[in-house]
Amino acid sequence: MTLRKRIWRIIKENKGRYIGIVILILLGSFYFIAATGVANNLKKLVVGFAKDNRQEDLTFSTDKPIPDIAAMEVESGALIEAYRQYDVKLQDGEVRLLNLTSKINIPAVLSGRGLKNPGDILLDPYFCKTQGLNIGGQIELNGKSFNIVGTMAVPNYVYILKSLYDVLPTSGFGIGIVSAADLKAFPEAVTVYGVRFKDRENINEQIVKLHGLLSEKGYSLSEWLDAKNNKRVSMPWSNINSMQSMSLPVSSAFFLLSCLIVGVVIRRMVKSDGVVIGTLYALGYRRRELTLHYTAIPVLMSAVGGLAGTLLALPCVKPVVDSMLIYYILPDKGITFSLLNLALAVLMPVIFIGLSSFLIIRKILRKAAVELMKGDEQKTKVNFIERTFRLDRFKFNTKFRIREQVRSIPRLLFLVLGVSAASMILLYGFTFNYSMDVVMDRGALSMYQYPLEYNFKEVQNLQDGGIPEGAEPYNTIRCYPEGRESVEFYLMGMELDSVGFKMNDMEGNTLSRDQVNITSPLASRLKLKEGDTISFINKLDGKSYNLTIDGIVETYGVQFVSMPLDKFNRMTGQPLGSYRTVLSSHEIDFDESLLAGVMDARDPEAYEDLAMPTTLIVTSVTALAVLIAVIIIFLITSLMIEESRSTISLMKVFGYRGKEVAKLILNSSTPAVFIGFWLGLPFMLAFGNNLYGYVADITNMLIPMIVNPLYILISFVVIFAVYEITKRLCGKKLEKISMSEVLKKGTE
Repeated sequence: MTLRKRIWRIIKENKGRYIGIVILILLGSFYFIAATGVANNLKKLVVGFAKDNRQEDLTFSTDKPIPDIAAMEVESGALIEAYRQYDVKLQDGEVRLLNLTSKINIPAVLSGRGLKNPGDILLDPYFCKTQGLNIGGQIELNGKSFNIVGTMAVPNYVYILKSLYDVLPTSGFGIGIVSAADLKAFPEAVTVYGVRFKDRENINEQIVKLHGLLSEKGYSLSEWLDAKNNKRVSMPWSNINSMQSMSLPVSSAFFLLSCLIVGVVIRRMVKSDGVVIGTLYALGYRRRELTLHYTAIPVLMSAVGGLAGTLLALPCVKPVVDSMLIYYILPDKGITFSLLNLALAVLMPVIFIGLSSFLIIRKILRKAAVELMKGDEQKTKVNFIERTFRLDRFKFNTKFRIREQVRSIPRLLFLVLGVSAASMILLYGFTFNYSMDVVMDRGALSMYQYPLEYNFKEVQNLQDGGIPEGAEPYNTIRCYPEGRESVEFYLMGMELDSVGFKMNDMEGNTLSRDQVNITSPLASRLKLKEGDTISFINKLDGKSYNLTIDGIVETYGVQFVSMPLDKFNRMTGQPLGSYRTVLSSHEIDFDESLLAGVMDARDPEAYEDLAMPTTLIVTSVTALAVLIAVIIIFLITSLMIEESRSTISLMKVFGYRGKEVAKLILNSSTPAVFIGFWLGLPFMLAFGNNLYGYVADITNMLIPMIVNPLYILISFVVIFAVYEITKRLCGKKLEKISMSEVLKKGTE
């Protein structure tokens, strides 16, 4: 007999089982390549553009021009470039003109050509699309005609927001690049400075140093904004970081889970084939030949599944990347894949599964041929669990079902852990979705009693003019705890009779404004409680402060510390009455030249578009969990039927009908599935809390882990629906077992 032919016969006899194994490996490789491919290509686009086109680290304005920029560059160790900008209103939109830069924020031409002649203009592609403009056409701006020569992307406007306090791009707003000479036609244009530090480490320290240099030279600074807090730059970075931080560990967990499950299944199948192995061994086959023969099956399955998953994932990466970049303007550098990741997706399942199978087979082949031919590997033994249950006191059906499970502990554990894994993935998807909904519904927007927030470029003072009725002033600085620069938050000063911002404690009681309050997400990250002291540093000037916490604000996804406005101004060295933000219940006609931006919380539905990626994640995770549950339960049930063929055949000889046998055999797994599901809940909580904590350090946003009982019920129904459907599919296999099966094996 040629062993090679036997491999295909074994696979043909158990097609369903091996197809399930291949699909399981395929899922692991598919998710690994898809997740790493999306994360790496997003990073390549964003990081590559920022590096190649010198994205700014800081932008600011001054009250007077800096005459010697070269000298300031030497003192600060940075590249500094002045550029001018001007907003031109159109009939159905608005375009912000920027002059072409050469040292920082260098535009990248996406289509057409660059600027060559006077009157040339480059526009962002979305503005051209929404305005119906084409390359080769013209656009008239304040009576001056410009020739549209191409489209471009600008490093400091990757996410095109009109105001830094906007959440979504303003409809009809766009960016245009013209020459410095052409921009002189707009004398109202303002000068802005961009900064990129040569030392790419310790950016915060260098920002503080530059701020000190400019202050010493007598410059009054406004619109001082580092890239980390500039949403035009930071928004894509946040998406990349969250994608990487969540996709890589999750994909690796799926991948290793697939390898583990397949390894256990192969182990059970090899052990059940002990008699055949002993017979072949006795016929003269050497240990090396038999080892290679039995290892070839899992290696073949692993290679096919890994390769198929990799090939299927390759064309799926670009559509996902494109969908995530729908609001971002970036040069298209094409989709590339890491050769190392491609190799790992194929080789890791082969190595893990092949190695585990090899060790199992070697262990079995150490036994003598006679011992193997006795079938000891297939014999069930009464173990301590069965003795503990004292099964004699139960009816036959109950006794049979318990024995069917406890006499194969590895199989039982595999089923419980497999269902736990599928339940954990399903619950995680639903919990992530619900947690994001809570953040959107009960986060920052829910705290605004007054929906309009006017933010000024420079500090204002109450002595220069009163605040209208129905509005109130606030002052803020950006801070971070000592030793933890990644945990940034706002220190906010508010008036004692402030009502525009709702602040309740954890019991729902209104907190006093005449004390120091901290939001619950920030308190949780810093492990602070009432009475503790928080030590932090002003990100702008590097000064350190200490405050004692008096109250904790119940909220989600919001990080700030509040205190009385007068105490805030005295502590930070600002004149009494200073403020930088006005919160209002109605629109106020402020001078637009004084404003850095306006945040409008009157239309919360506008923020729902931000949750679109969440829906995609939840849908994919749910589908994956269901598929994994189907495969795991099918493999275990199929394996259980295979190992109980003789018992099933004997029961049919005794007169049991097919449905009665199916109930006894297939329903015996119900308690294990039930236990497995409920084990998935604590596993999910432990996994989610650790992952969310890691994501919080990367993105500076703590997502709450909130479990909704309704989603637990839905997950429970889904898992048991999968279980029932899978039982019915496997029941057909059980019906095919004939009464003569037991006689063939001589075990009656």
